[in-house]
Amino acid sequence: EETAHPCLSISEDGFTMFYGDEELTQWLNNWDFQDFHFMNVNMYIVSVLGDLIPVRGRHYWEVEVDDGTEFRIGVAYMDTERSSYLGANNTSWCMRHILTPTRKWSQLQYFEHMITVNPVRIGVALDYERGTLSFFNVDLEQHLHTFHCHFQSYVHPCFGLDNPGALTVHNSIEGL
Repeated sequence: EETAHPCLSISEDGFTMFYGDEELTQWLNNWDFQDFHFMNVNMYIVSVLGDLIPVRGRHYWEVEVDDGTEFRIGVAYMDTERSSYLGANNTSWCMRHILTPTRKWSQLQYFEHMITVNPVRIGVALDYERGTLSFFNVDLEQHLHTFHCHFQSYVHPCFGLDNPGALTVHNSIEGL
């Protein structure tokens, strides 16, 4: 919760994040310009970092998304600028799902992957030794994208909502 945007609600078990129009409106009415917490001022994207992932081995988790939710999921270094877009810098690697008439799944750094079925569960696989971060549509058993990067230090899973909705993290598996 330390890294969560002020208008995010985190479930008691720490596995679900959500916000709605009411939380955003209330937060904007009380906004302090020095309190960015991973939020772009123009787009009102709210984000949070998860618990630290040890720098070794392979790690896998799944994220369940509400229908109609635009989101970002991936990993980030702790020192990622709080006012930057997650996935649009050299300290975070994220996939972004945006809703368009063609349901486009895209990553901010010029990669686009067109999809026709809105994902319900996204699998995320991090392999420190291979230097890969891969994303999958779990329900369709479909590979979406793999980043190749030799991570220089610990990373945190990161999650962002581009519009009101919810994300829930499931079955973290370490040391595969």
